[in-house]
Amino acid sequence: MSVITGEAVASIKNLDDKQVLQQCMATLRELFKEQEIPDPVNFFVTRWNTEPWIQMAYSFVRTGGSGEAYDILAEDIQGTIFFAGEATNRHFPQTVTGAYLSGVREASKIAAF
Repeated sequence: MSVITGEAVASIKNLDDKQVLQQCMATLRELFKEQEIPDPVNFFVTRWNTEPWIQMAYSFVRTGGSGEAYDILAEDIQGTIFFAGEATNRHFPQTVTGAYLSGVREASKIAAF
């Protein structure tokens, strides 16, 4: 898996999926010159930056931050509204794992009522 972020997003914005793959493979092969890097069996390219409500957003802790914001976002509201998602999981932020585990966490809170 590769995640293209920051200014690099602009550099691939107008490339088709095959061109994105070629650029990623060239980068991998440059980074690991001593190893043989095979072509992938299959691939897909997401275009989150084209989604009007997402635009490649995910949570992160700013430099010098404590991560406490994840805990605050995870707090329920009077036991009636519960929040899940990668942005509510301090231990696995920015990941599907974090999103999944936060869903399990909130489901168990709801089930306890």
